[in-house]
Amino acid sequence: MVRKLLAGAAIAAIAAAIALAWLSPDGLEAASWVAAVIGAAATVAAIVGWARRPPTLPVSTREQLDAARQLLADRVLRQWEEEARIRGLFSPDPLSVRWRLSGRDLMDHARHITAKGQLRFDGATDQVGAMVAVLRELRRSRLVVLGEAGTGKTTLALLLLRRLLLDREPAEPVPVLLTLSGWDRQAEAFRAWLTRRLAQDYPELHADEFGPTAVKDLVEGGHVLPILDGLDELPVQQRDRVVVALNSLLTDRDGFVLTCRTSEFRETVKENGAHVLSAAAVIEPEELSARKVTAYVTACLPPRPGGSWPELLRRLRDPHDVLHRTLDTALMVWLIRAVYIDRGLDPAPLLAAADAESARLHLLDHVVPAVTTAEPARGPFRSRRAWPARRVQRWLALLAGYLSACGTRDLAWWDLHDLLGRPRITAGLGLVSGLTAAVAGGAGWWAAGGGPGSALAAGAGLGLLVGTSIGLMLRAELGDVSLEDARDLLDDDAPVAPEAGTLRRFVLPGFTAAVALWAGIGTVGGCGIWAAGLLGRWWGAEAPPPDLAEGLARALAFGLPLLVAALLGTATVAWLRHARVPLHPLASTRWQRTLTLACAGPLLACCAAEGWLAERLVLGDLDGMGSALAGGATGGLPIAVIVCGYLVLTLVAWPAFVVARVQLALAGLLPWRLAAFLADMHRLGLLRQAGRLYQFRHAALQDRLGEAFDVP
Repeated sequence: MVRKLLAGAAIAAIAAAIALAWLSPDGLEAASWVAAVIGAAATVAAIVGWARRPPTLPVSTREQLDAARQLLADRVLRQWEEEARIRGLFSPDPLSVRWRLSGRDLMDHARHITAKGQLRFDGATDQVGAMVAVLRELRRSRLVVLGEAGTGKTTLALLLLRRLLLDREPAEPVPVLLTLSGWDRQAEAFRAWLTRRLAQDYPELHADEFGPTAVKDLVEGGHVLPILDGLDELPVQQRDRVVVALNSLLTDRDGFVLTCRTSEFRETVKENGAHVLSAAAVIEPEELSARKVTAYVTACLPPRPGGSWPELLRRLRDPHDVLHRTLDTALMVWLIRAVYIDRGLDPAPLLAAADAESARLHLLDHVVPAVTTAEPARGPFRSRRAWPARRVQRWLALLAGYLSACGTRDLAWWDLHDLLGRPRITAGLGLVSGLTAAVAGGAGWWAAGGGPGSALAAGAGLGLLVGTSIGLMLRAELGDVSLEDARDLLDDDAPVAPEAGTLRRFVLPGFTAAVALWAGIGTVGGCGIWAAGLLGRWWGAEAPPPDLAEGLARALAFGLPLLVAALLGTATVAWLRHARVPLHPLASTRWQRTLTLACAGPLLACCAAEGWLAERLVLGDLDGMGSALAGGATGGLPIAVIVCGYLVLTLVAWPAFVVARVQLALAGLLPWRLAAFLADMHRLGLLRQAGRLYQFRHAALQDRLGEAFDVP
């Protein structure tokens, strides 16, 4: 902080000295001399500082690596202790979920996992220290935590991380909790991804005191124990690749902890042919007993709870009561805590439930307002923004009803335009295309010297042409191209790489053929223009006919934008079909937004060029060959813009998503910041992630919310 203040003071002093010199009688000359002296002094100081700087080593030393490892351990512990506090994991009497070894068909041979004769791995979340001790005794400290939704997989991973850090010896690796949803196995090796994530999440490791290679050396040296959460949130093909990568890329000193839903893990290692995770123990939770649930709920309440709580506790102990059969999973226990205990409400409405299903639905009905009323906070399981609870319920109900109407559990942001129907989306895309073309064309006309009124008229004419044409083409799906093409590209989780020799066999011959076609058609067209001029002169036209050179120039200039559009359009389509789209929903949205802006730039430049050339022609500043070239280009540019704009809007999903989002937000059906809203709902646990898709965390929650809303 002191250095920043000193730097600011120095800059202010330099600026004041130059200003005073400027105001002196010598004016500019004096200010120039002062600036030159200050510049020379700064150069000398920089050279001296560079000469006195100690030499930079190519790699981090052992002492630097030890310091970086200790810093990482401190940062991770501070980060996740705060998250554990927010999630209420420091309760004096936490809910004890017991864990046991899973079936032997889901894990490796026992002799590969432990050096002892018999493999044992059981424990409870309130005795996580014993589980950590068993984990350390394994050959390679590898553990897979299974369980269905709401059984406490992530909670156990968080408790293991904290205990590993609290009891860590100086030479032990530092556990770091990461979500697997951002790792694309085909695009990035595991160690490279882990290095990048550490550098992003803990930028302090880039400090000079740790040397230039601290992050890389921590990963390569086995000084990091990755705790990988959410294997089930990857698409099926990606899950298979992750298992294969972990088996093939890790060494005998590399450990990990991995969480996954039981059904998805079984599908991965058995049905899809991927091998079990090498040397990894696999555990899953036991069913909760009524005694443990009652003890946990009692511990969360005051010593003498009032209201309906004594009656609720009595009914939980009764094996014949409906509530006894309701709270049988960690999910249902979490629901009753989120809905009633944490909010200090009386559970009388829950006591009125006629059966276990009614009690379960009652809790599901109230969980959304319960979790969304919490204050926003930083953290992977906390909402970053404050959302109005009543609107959140309505927004989620709309999305749930839409998914149920489509018969799917997958919420893809690029499919949301289906909520409005094709006419409204195509009209919106045509309107946006027309407005942007009008602004760019009018700006080009004005830049060429035209007046504001004529620029407005010229821009409106161009915008009307472009917007109407694109809107009608999208509505009619001209050329068998439609908005579903962008959906197909995003639905593909594993694009096929182009075969070797594609450039030589297809691209270069196609480019040559396109150029030859342009030259041939341009020559024929130019000759036609020249012949038409001669024919007009023969029929008595007063205007002098163009010569052959001008006719050829006009025809070739007309076709040149179309040639460039065809070549660039073909190349873009080929690239999109082989491009790797990020697997995270937010990252894929941003990638598509960047792609849209990159494509829009050249198209807007063409519209501006159209306006500029048209204005020059109207003023008569061009004649002869210049007039011929400009006249041909002004005819070809709008066609090229319309064709390329049509292709962009059908192959890139972001424009249709924005149009749908704006219309839905204006109607109050969804929030303006839809991507941020979905990300926050994922952090709160109401949604889960599966690659680029979102899903409701529980199918019952989607079904229940969907019943309360009719899709427009």
